[in-house]
Parts: sequence; structure tokens; C-alpha cells
Amino acid sequence: MVQNVDDLDFHLPSHAQDMLDGLQRLRSQELPCHRSLLALSNPYFHAMFTGNFAESFSMRVELRDVEPAVVGQVVDSVYTGRLPITQSNVEALTRTAARLHFPAVQKVCGHYLQQQLDAANCLGICEFGEQQGLLGVAAKAWAFLRENFKAVAREDEFLQLPRDQLADLLQVQPEQSQLEALLRWLLGLVHLDAVPGPCMQELLATEPLIQEACRAALAQGHSAVSEGPGLPSLGRLGLLLVLAGGHLVIAGGERPGHPIGGTRKWMALPDFPDYHKWGFSLAALNNDIYVTGSSRGTKTDAWSTTQAWCFPLKEATWKLVAPMLKARTNHASATLNGEIYAIGGTTLDAVEVESYDPYTDSWTPVSPALKYISNFSAASCRGRRYLVGSSTCKYNALALQCYNPAIDAWSVIASPFLPKYLSSPRCAALHGALYLIGDNTKKVYVYDPGANLWQMVQSLHSLHENSALVLLGEALHVTGGRRQGMDGDYHVEMEAYNTMWDAWTRHGALPRLGVYHGASAVFLDVSKWTQPSSPAQKH
Repeated sequence: MVQNVDDLDFHLPSHAQDMLDGLQRLRSQELPCHRSLLALSNPYFHAMFTGNFAESFSMRVELRDVEPAVVGQVVDSVYTGRLPITQSNVEALTRTAARLHFPAVQKVCGHYLQQQLDAANCLGICEFGEQQGLLGVAAKAWAFLRENFKAVAREDEFLQLPRDQLADLLQVQPEQSQLEALLRWLLGLVHLDAVPGPCMQELLATEPLIQEACRAALAQGHSAVSEGPGLPSLGRLGLLLVLAGGHLVIAGGERPGHPIGGTRKWMALPDFPDYHKWGFSLAALNNDIYVTGSSRGTKTDAWSTTQAWCFPLKEATWKLVAPMLKARTNHASATLNGEIYAIGGTTLDAVEVESYDPYTDSWTPVSPALKYISNFSAASCRGRRYLVGSSTCKYNALALQCYNPAIDAWSVIASPFLPKYLSSPRCAALHGALYLIGDNTKKVYVYDPGANLWQMVQSLHSLHENSALVLLGEALHVTGGRRQGMDGDYHVEMEAYNTMWDAWTRHGALPRLGVYHGASAVFLDVSKWTQPSSPAQKH
């Protein structure tokens, strides 16, 4: 299940090393140990040795349904406080810890599994977590699966995915990804070339999963199969671009909004509770929208704040979640392995980082970046977090830093042809590459982490200022505009980048004139979104 991972030497510093004098470890299935020490360290053995049970009077206790070697490792950890965890023993350790009630061992094994998530093992880890009651591990693995669906769909584990779980995943994927994944899943079940033609036509006409994934293609005339009278009317999840925040150039309040997938129409979402904010950061995780930090929120919170808000699309209302550990403004946030990372924006001359776990609704400190920067952007690519930026000094060159979540460590990457300087850089990942733009320049750069090389791609049509760069489906979108002269009009338009053609296409103007906004992509069943937005709040 776990492949190509680093071993973990778990250490409990509260255990003294000189306690080893009382233990003689045998290679046989008999394991000498101190009953009193086991009883003090574990409720399972405490009940066994102090209760009114036969084991409390016996010199030998038989443990069934456990692996002797693994029990020996767990008992050793009671004496030494050290427990080596490797890919070969983590599953057995987890099962044994659950059987013998060692919650600390369960917790560290779960943490180890979370750190090793990749496209080849996330489904297996998710299933294992559910079986062992490690719901946090299962939730992280499922979030990783949704975040890296295209890569996971190419792995052998994907072919074993149950149909109901496949249906849930396909609902929040672009149409092309739906079709590719569904066809591969079907090919893993049967040899389609051996299926008679009439049977194949019936399958295409009646199978709900195929109808859901291929409806867009059928509507565009890419198949000769017709819907027929027996085909149910299915609600369709649209891929939506969500915009939030921004100082308006014109007077009045602003609301987050989004274009309805496929129609290029805009509609308003419910107002943010306190929309007089700037310096916040926007991210989407598990199809929910999160807003962290900001400045000038209220009269009582005049500077940076620790607040974090969540907008679950199913509930269609804003709600507070656990506050950050540090107050932040003008920071970056992005998702990685089912968590949100808030980066920088504190008052210290260091890029402080913390991560948010939506399953536990809690924030955890993360190692700070190695090099201080204040003009930066962050994005996840190939299971790593990349941070690119510089200090506010114009002639301070850009630096590229990479975070590895498995070891909680940053590294500074010396990469050829890294741009010297960009004002307000924005980056986003697409197809395993990192794309980078900046203010007041049409140049677009792309970074290949595998080759550690930067190069330029097709330039933008227009200059963009204080914009956002977001992946929407299979294309990058730039939102934002530029003032034409000091007294000129402010134009806010979108452009989309097609990697296949290496070309940018204009997609019209944003619904409102605003700058310093955030953008994310989510899925929403537009057929159920019928409530009009509330009027803008008056302040």
C-alpha cells in the first residue's frame, strides 16, 4: 500500500533509556516484560493485570490475533520510547496498536500514512483508514484523491474503486476528466472488444455513470447514442469560477460571485459578513471556499486578523471556523494533501506557515520558509508546495522555495532562467507545471519541477494589475485589469490559456470593477441554485 517512502523513527522523550536493564527480549514467541510497567503505560494491560482476571495471577499471558514481532516492537517502545515505523510494518503496527489500545502508536502511524500519500496509494490508505477507525487518515486520503484525481485515475488502485465512490468523484471533475476516468474504469472490468454491439449500446443508453460523464459530449454531437425516453433528467454540476473581495473602483459594496459553468453568466453569492476587507486570501478545499486573514475588517479589528471563514456551497452561508494561530494580512493560501496552508503575512521578518485541517477544525504550525520574502505567491504542484517571490525592494531577485510535507522541511531551489523580478507575482499549477505571471507585464513563465527549468510561453493579450490566476477545468484564467492612466477608466477582463495551442483567449469583462480580489474554482449544481442574492449591506 505504501511505496517509496521515508522511514520514521518515532521517539517519546518522556521514556528514559536506562530502563532497558529490566527487559530480556527473546526471538521466540515468548516475550519477557514487566507487568507493572505495561499496566502503567496502557489501559488494556492495566485492566488485564489489575482486574479480577486469570491473567492477573498467571505468569504467562497469551495474546491472540496479533503478530509476535510487532507486539515485541510495541513493548520495546514502552521501555525505550522509540518506535521505528517503515513501509513494511506500518499496517501491522496500526492493527496491533488498535488491538492492544496504544493510542499514541495509532496516532503516529496515522500521521505517517498521511505524509506518504501519493497517487498510487491514496485509495488503499483511505480504505485502510476506514477499516482501522482512523477517520482523519481516511478523510485526508479522500481529499488527496479529489485534489489529484487525474493522476490517481491512471493507477491500478483506481480500477478497484466501488461504483458509488466513483460516482461521487465524477460529479466534481471536468467533463473530459470524467470521460477518461470512466472509460479506464470500465476497461478494467471487461474487455470491451468481446462485448456484442447491442449489449454495448444498451450499456451506453442505461448506465447512469456513463450518462453523467458523457452527457456534455453527447450534447455536442460527439456520439451517435441518443438519450431516449428512458434516460432520466440528471442535475449537472457546473465548474464555476468564484470571485471574492476587492476594493471597488466605483462606489458601493461588493459581493462574491461566479459564472455559471458553460454559460459564461454571472450570478451573486451571499454577501461576505464583513466585506470591507483587504489583504485576505482565498482558497478552495473539498469544494468549499475558505477566506483567511485580512486587514480593516471592523472598527474593533483595525489591523490584521486571525479570522478564518468557510462557505460550504451546499449550505450557501458563511460561517466561522477555527481562527489561525497568527494574525495575517497580504498572505498566501493554497491547498495540499487535504489541508489549507496559510503562508506569510505576519508581523515578523519571517515567512511563518501554518496548516488547517478541516476534519479536526484546527491549525498546526509548520516550518517557516528558509528565505524571507514579502512579495510572493504560492501553489501546489506534484505533491509539493512552491513559494516564489522576493522582498519589497525592486532590485531584490525572485527566489524559488519548495516545501516537502512528508518531512516538514523547506529547500531553496536554484533554477536556471528564473525571472529576476515580478511585482505581485501569482502562480498556479497545471499539468504538473507551475505557471507564473506578474503585475504590469504580459510575460508568462512556466516551471517544470522535474527538469528544474523555467521558460516563457505565449504572452497575455493585456496588462493585468492586482489580478488572480486560477485553474478552471483544463485552462488557466487570469482575472483583473489595469487603469488607463491616472485618471482613466479601469478595465477588468479575463483571459484563458490553452496549453495545447499555447494561446491566450479573451473571455470578456468581470461583472464588477474591482482589484485585490481572490479567485478559486469549485463545482455547484446550478439547477438547484435558484435563490437570488441578498442586497448589499449598508455601512
